[in-house]
This record gives sequence, structure tokens and C-alpha cells, in this order.
Amino acid sequence: MKKRVHELAKEYEINSNEFLNLLKDEIKLEVTSNLSGVNEKDIERIREYFERKVAPKKEGKGVALNKKLLEEDEIFEEEMTSKKARKNKKNTNSKDSAESNEEDKRKKNKKKKGRRTDFVMKTVETVGSETIEEDGMKIIKIRGEITLGDFAERLGVSSSEIIKKLFLKGQMLTINSPLSIDIVEEIAMDYDALVEQEEEIELDFGEKFALELEDRDEDLQERPPVITIMGHVDHGKTSLLDAIRASNVVQGEAGGITQKIGAYQIIKNGKKITFVDTPGHEAFTDMRARGAQVTDIAILVVAADDGVMPQTIEALSHAKAAKVPIIVAVNKIDKPEANPMRVKQELMEHGLVSVEWGGETEFVEVSAKQKLNLDDLLDTILITAEILELKANPRKRAKGVVLESRLDPKVGPIADILVQEGTLKIGDVIVAGETYGKVRALLNDRGDRVEKIELSQPAEIIGFTQVPQAGDTMYVIQNEQHAKRIVEEVAKERKLAETSKKTITLESLSEQFDHENIKELNLVLRADSRGSVDALRESLLKLSTSEVAVNIIQAASGAITESDVKLAEVSSAIIIGFNVRPTTKAIKEAEANGVEIRTSNIIYHITEDIEKALTGMLDPEYKEIYLGRIEIKKVFKVSKVGNVAGCIVVDGKVKNDSSIRLLRNGIVMYEGKLSSLKRFKDDAKEVVVGQECGLGIENFNDIKEGDIVEAFELQEIKRTLK
Repeated sequence: MKKRVHELAKEYEINSNEFLNLLKDEIKLEVTSNLSGVNEKDIERIREYFERKVAPKKEGKGVALNKKLLEEDEIFEEEMTSKKARKNKKNTNSKDSAESNEEDKRKKNKKKKGRRTDFVMKTVETVGSETIEEDGMKIIKIRGEITLGDFAERLGVSSSEIIKKLFLKGQMLTINSPLSIDIVEEIAMDYDALVEQEEEIELDFGEKFALELEDRDEDLQERPPVITIMGHVDHGKTSLLDAIRASNVVQGEAGGITQKIGAYQIIKNGKKITFVDTPGHEAFTDMRARGAQVTDIAILVVAADDGVMPQTIEALSHAKAAKVPIIVAVNKIDKPEANPMRVKQELMEHGLVSVEWGGETEFVEVSAKQKLNLDDLLDTILITAEILELKANPRKRAKGVVLESRLDPKVGPIADILVQEGTLKIGDVIVAGETYGKVRALLNDRGDRVEKIELSQPAEIIGFTQVPQAGDTMYVIQNEQHAKRIVEEVAKERKLAETSKKTITLESLSEQFDHENIKELNLVLRADSRGSVDALRESLLKLSTSEVAVNIIQAASGAITESDVKLAEVSSAIIIGFNVRPTTKAIKEAEANGVEIRTSNIIYHITEDIEKALTGMLDPEYKEIYLGRIEIKKVFKVSKVGNVAGCIVVDGKVKNDSSIRLLRNGIVMYEGKLSSLKRFKDDAKEVVVGQECGLGIENFNDIKEGDIVEAFELQEIKRTLK
């Protein structure tokens, strides 16, 4: 691999111009400028030269050079000693200083005449630009794309000059036109400058800027589980949260039960548990849509006197889509009309089977009002967390998620966060989505100021420059300069994602699942009655095969709601409505997020649409159609092309776009495509039996006389669900 002269000079830490002269005079290489390329063989000669220079085996030129270098080092040491002496003589008179300066000048001149500047390089960076100067040569560093105007500015010439130069070469460009790296390098050479293309760092919303090593097993430690409580309105979610917190206060926490932020920690049997209070399952899914998987375990609250309700099913669907363990808290068992058995039976229809009945779901009967069996619920949480083996590294830079955010008129932007990795400290530089800042204050869930926040602990942060969005991932970054760059890149990434957002439709599903082995079609179902829901669900599930499957994420009666759209968006699902219509909010939400809603009042039409979509998701099957055979009579070698063959068609016909196999003694040597097919000197679309032709084969050169080329084409067979 070739290297340029200035690059080699940098490696040997020698002034570029002197290194160039050394190559010409000492090593006798034919190089003309610092931009000249040096091949591997000559690089090896240079390496051997410097090895001889550093450690010569016998008296000669190499020894002389070493002596010269030693002399220069002595001069250099003299100069350094002189500088130190001057530094220590602060009270000397001006005459002594003048003499000292004269001595410096004399020695500097002597050094310039007799000493090589090996291992000394001066680098001057131009403030506010990507241009640096090394040994009189301008080096322009480019990251990503650069416009003509920006490049001209960094080069120090007028834009019109470069536009004219490119125009004479047949390129019509303007000041805002982007330039390719080849054009940039070509122009730079005209001005004796060099272009270095810096590698762009791939961004993933800050993760790759954390620059953390992989977690070692010894650094991982058990962390508290994060719990979200979900369920139907008025089934006691908030009451249960308050009861758990109040019980924990009674057990020894100081102060009242005032909750500063939308999350808090309690201690049970010496172990911490974090509870996150979300306004509803829509907020839970909103966070998932932003890539924030906050919850480790979901608590589904169902009132024993009311049973499973529409919002219960919705909450269950959202928890299932998040693929987190579910614990059912059967609340209000203190009421006379309470029927916990009914709750278990109803939830069994939705896939939650009690452990008592041979299933995997834990059911705990509680009363938030009477504070009954709260310890049992907490014990169940701890056991489930133990099975999950939740661990994280507290020693790395912190990573967390923004739960809520707001603008306080007195202190500025405030964010409620939950730390998921590492330890967050006062003074840390942080990034969250499109905003950054420096932690000025940390408050825990009780409003107390603290110095640090640990794993799975919620806190209030003051220090962001702007209000971050709920669900944004928060990272601790090396410095503010780095943080600013991340914010800029995240803003670009999100803008690009918005403009290139794809709509999920039944027609586009086959393209979306092309690269997956097992293909699923996610659906959210809504119908006018419970009976219709069951009938539609059964009809659609029957369409599943071993290759493609229907996955019903949610099935419920009633109008299509905004919550359905959010669930469909985060799950890449289609919404199917039977005898129902979406609400106004749902329509707007679907349009904004590219979610398809299909409604019909005939079940057969729905199943037919889904069947067509599933058929399109099947991998295609092909039937091979034999076309003909060609016998190779003569092989010709053509420069810059390779081997081509003179042939005769011995059977059928051959098309210029047909697939081919090359057979030698009946064995397939190669399968691919023709690169050319000719009749005499003209290109041919096809040749038939008895005709002579010439051909070339794509990416294959080992053609021999007597080989047979068999032509065929693949015909796609339309598949159906079996």
C-alpha cells in the first residue's frame, strides 16, 4: 500500500521538506513533492536506511551521521541549559539579558546550520476551522460532505476561482454544490495542499459516544427492580401505590409520604424496589415508542368487584407487547361483592393463567384501602426479580431515561430521570435527546438534595439547557464539546427519521419481512361486540402457517382509540376494525405516525385482505425453464476483458439475459450470468440452434474448449396459503 512523503515524514518525526531532500539525496528515490506516493518496496528501503542510521554495524556513513546527530543533541542540551539559567536569573540586569539573547541567537543559528530537525515538528491549528498547517503545507481535514464554498474558504481561495476551474473541466457547480472526495483532493493538489478525510463516527443516540468497555462479570451487581402499575380506571392503581409507600414509611422512613417525582423507592427485607407511576398504559407505550424500556415487571391491577374491563385488556396488551413479566394484583377484596375467582377466569381467556391452575402468572389478592396482603405482593415482586437476575454496572458513566420533564420559571428545565446503568453525580455532563447540560443539583424522590444517584434510583435533575422529552435516553458524556456534537447529530437523525418514516401497510409487508426467517403479521383488532371479536380472532388465527403467522396483539370491543394507534405504532401492527370506526384523535394519530387502519362490516373481506398479505410474505418458489445449450469451440484472450469464447448453439436458444451453467465433462463448474452475447461483431438479444456466436461470462474466466454452456430461466410460481 502506497504512502505519501509527508505521511512518512510524520512517522519518522522529521520536517517534511528535509525528509523529501533526504529521500532524493541519501536514499536516491525519485520523488518530486511531499504529495508523491512511495510504494511498499521503497518504504522498506527507507526503513532499512533508518535502522542503519540508528544502529550502524560498522564505521562509515551511518556512523558519521550518528556522530552528527550526537553533536546536534549536545547543542540542543546547551540551549535548554541556557534557557533554564535565564529562567532562574529573574533579577539580572538588562545588559546580562541582552548578552544572553545574543548567545541564544548564536546557538540557534548554529543549530539551524548544523542540526537536523529530526523528531521536531511544528503544528499550527487555525482556530475555528478544520485546516492545519504542518511544515508549510496546508492540510484540510474533512468529515463527511463538504460544499464548494466551505472548501474554498478552508483552502483560502475564492469560490469563483474553483467554480471556473471545474467549469473548464466540464463540471457546472455552484457555491452550495457538494464535492466528492476525489474532486476535493484533485483541487487541493493544484494549490499544494493535502486533504485528509476523517472517519465519521456512527451515531446511535449517544450510545456510541459513551465509549465504555464491555461490562465485566465482576463489575456487575444486583440492582432494584423497576415496577409499573397498570389497569382500568378506578380499579385502585393510585391507591395501591400510595398504600405501598405509606406502609414503607410506617416501617421506618423519616418524614411524610409526599412524593416529589413520579417514581419512588421502598425497602422490603433489606432490598429496594422502585415504583414508577405512569398516568396510564398510553404513557407506558409512549416511552417504548421512544426506545425507553423502563419497566422490569408490570403489575396489572384488577378490581375484585368489577372484573376485567376494556382498559384492563388494553393495559394487558401493552404489557405483553413490552414482553415484561406480569403480576396480577386483585384489588378491593375487602368489598362484600368481591369475586377474585371471576377475575382469574376472565383473565385466563386473555392468556393469563394463575400458578394455582398450572399457569405461569402470579395472582395476589390485596386491599389498598385496608392495606391487606401488601407484604405478599412485595414478596412476589422480589421473587420475580430474583428469577430475572437483574444486574448492572454501577462503576461506569450513568445512563438513564427521562420519565417526566417541565420548565420551572425559577430554576429552569427540570427532568425526572431513572438511572439504569452507572452512577450519576453532581457535575456530570449529560445528554438527553436534543438537549444537553451539566448536573447542578440532584433531588431524590423525597425532595432531599443528594450528591449521587445509584442504579434503578429515581431523581430530579437540574442543569439541562432545554427541557428534554419524556422517554429520551440520558447519557453521561466526557465533556460539553462532545455533548454539543451529539445533540446536533441526534437532531439530524430525528429529522431524517421523520422525513423517511415508512407507513406500515398490508401491501408493503412482503418488503418489510424480506430479511426475516420467521414472519409475523401483527394485528390490533376492534369489533362491535365481544362475540364479533372472538369470531374475527379465530378466523384470522386460522390463516397462520409454518412460514407466516398472524399475531393478535390486542383484541377488544369498542371504537378504535388513540391508545390502539400507539400500540400499533410501537409494535409495527395493522389495526383492523369490524363494524367500528376510529375516533377523531385516533385518525389524526394514525396519519401522523403512518399507522394503517382498515375497517369493514364484512368479516370475509377482512380475512381475504389478511390472506393476501400473508401470501405476499411467503418466500417465492421458482420453476426452472430449460432454454438451450452452447458448445465452446475456441477461447480468445482479450486484454482488459478476459477470456471470451467462440461458440455454436447445439440445442434450443440462448438469450443475453438468461441464467447459465458452465458444464465440463457433465460437471457444473460455474453458475451465473452472461456478460456478453454477440453475433459476429454486434450484440445479440438471442441466438438459436445452428448459429455461431461469441460470449463472455460474468465473474468467470476459466473457459475451455469443449465446455458446454447451458441456458435457463427461472419462472416464479404464485404461492398460496396451505
